[in-house]
Amino acid sequence: MSKKLLGKRFREIRKKLGYTQEKFAEIAGIEPQSISKIESGKNYPLLANLEKIANNLNIELSDFFIYSHQNNDDELKKILNETFDGLSNEDKARAVRILQVLKL
Repeated sequence: MSKKLLGKRFREIRKKLGYTQEKFAEIAGIEPQSISKIESGKNYPLLANLEKIANNLNIELSDFFIYSHQNNDDELKKILNETFDGLSNEDKARAVRILQVLKL
């Protein structure tokens, strides 16, 4: 998963719930600059921070990884290409085999 994609989802959840970056940082117990870096795709959030945020906001941890709103072909192709480009050759071969099985 790309940092930018996770950061975008992180920001969507924060805004949907009506929180500022400062309040989100307070909930997570981290610096507001860290929230900014996560949302801009510069850093991944620590799993412990995601769990803390999810628990404190009464949402599921999996909500940070649900991208059902991104279902147009161009967006999906872009995500697949970005993800594929970041894989090792061995993992690329595995991904192709998985896609071929899904195509059946």
